[in-house]
Amino acid sequence: MRYRSASIVTLMMLAAACKPTAPAVEPAAAASPAAASATASQTPAAAPAVESAFTKGMPYADLRKRLTDAGWLPLSDPMSWENVSCEALVSGALPEVESCSGDGHCVMHFANAAEGKRMRVTAYGPSDRWNTAGEEAVFAVASWDVSALEPAIASIEGAAPACPSSDFDVFLKAFAADEGIERAFTAPAVKVAELGGGEDGDDTVFVYLSAASYGDFNVKFADDAFHFIDGGGKQDPSALDLKVEAQGDDTRMVRYQYGMSEGNSYKFVRKADCWYLTEDPDPPSP
Repeated sequence: MRYRSASIVTLMMLAAACKPTAPAVEPAAAASPAAASATASQTPAAAPAVESAFTKGMPYADLRKRLTDAGWLPLSDPMSWENVSCEALVSGALPEVESCSGDGHCVMHFANAAEGKRMRVTAYGPSDRWNTAGEEAVFAVASWDVSALEPAIASIEGAAPACPSSDFDVFLKAFAADEGIERAFTAPAVKVAELGGGEDGDDTVFVYLSAASYGDFNVKFADDAFHFIDGGGKQDPSALDLKVEAQGDDTRMVRYQYGMSEGNSYKFVRKADCWYLTEDPDPPSP
């Protein structure tokens, strides 16, 4: 059973208790200046990065909407929620929050897996009013910086792990049998569905978890079969009926149903001649 929702429920209970350019290539000698100019005009300009529109002091709500509209998601770390002060506990509406100081300085993180980027944002003010109509400006952006998403794992005992196989069925068995391979071939940011988000605290929301924070692949391959692993780490001796669905050449969905209500799915994508776990699209059982 998966228990990510427990951290969010704890968060909600705490909140209720608070008030608070590539180098130019020389044209061939025969090419005229007009032809070169026409060729250059046909090259589409790169879209400006989303952060080019950010300004210091802008409402955090505006920055957040620009990010999510551009495909960014909160980069959440459930362990950090214990360090968030009451002012930042807004019923799970801001899963990107890493920490908030007593005087209203907050740190948030976002990621864009498609671009391989993460962003650290700081803001100041009463965070509980970040999205209150007419009062959004009171929680204002102080700074932001963009960096690359870290690889899932750089090495194992000093050596980069090899891809188990380009054949997905062979790969999946190795992935589910070896924790080192699982860590190495989990994407730097895994897109997951979480319960308890939104302003009312009862929505399913999508966030990213870093590979280091993600631990919800609860399938084990042993004794020539797949098995379910419960929340306490105990392996069910019965074989698990795991279904693999191809969604094009480079995507596989892995699903299972366990018991009467437990079930989950995982999305794997082939990148650079190997497979990576990239999404956990089903919310955990309540």
